[in-house]
Amino acid sequence: MIQPGSATRSRRPTLVLPAPPLTVTDLDELDLDDPRFELIDGMCVIRPWPTPLEARVTKRLVRLLVEATHADVRVHTRDVALRINTRNEIVPDIVVAAADGGDRPRRLTDPPLLVVEVAELSNQRYDRTLKFDVYREGGVPHCWLVDADTPGVEAYELIDDAYVRTGSAVRSQELVITRPVSATIVPANLIDPPAPA
Repeated sequence: MIQPGSATRSRRPTLVLPAPPLTVTDLDELDLDDPRFELIDGMCVIRPWPTPLEARVTKRLVRLLVEATHADVRVHTRDVALRINTRNEIVPDIVVAAADGGDRPRRLTDPPLLVVEVAELSNQRYDRTLKFDVYREGGVPHCWLVDADTPGVEAYELIDDAYVRTGSAVRSQELVITRPVSATIVPANLIDPPAPA
């Protein structure tokens, strides 16, 4: 029985992190099995779970990428971390990487072919600045930034240590991409499927 004026309290698990700067080894010792934990310049960042809109866009992009890749390439979603160095480890929304022939990796240490970040207004700054810089420093050759709100897609290629935008599209425009995969993306179709013919 709850007495008037009393309140029930939920018991949430407590996580105590070492003082920053943290390393990838520090995170490993915590044995976290949660793809929301990322490390940027030694600072631990806990990303929110994807919204239904982000999840829908991600799922449709994964389907498109799986159809566009060869058997020696794997498409991963939020289950593979990308270790850039001892103080930077991030979890892209989508990773396209060469298949290693073994089990599904938990962490990649070599740059993948492509990373994709799907963002809404609430997390665009994080994806477009901090993570984008880490991908550049880590030598990731291709990066797509997807705006789920507009919707829109921007494709970037790493040229002379800087990302150069190689294409973009919003709403019902087509973005034709030839590297590192061949695909045509219509951002509106990532939100709602095209009308039946």
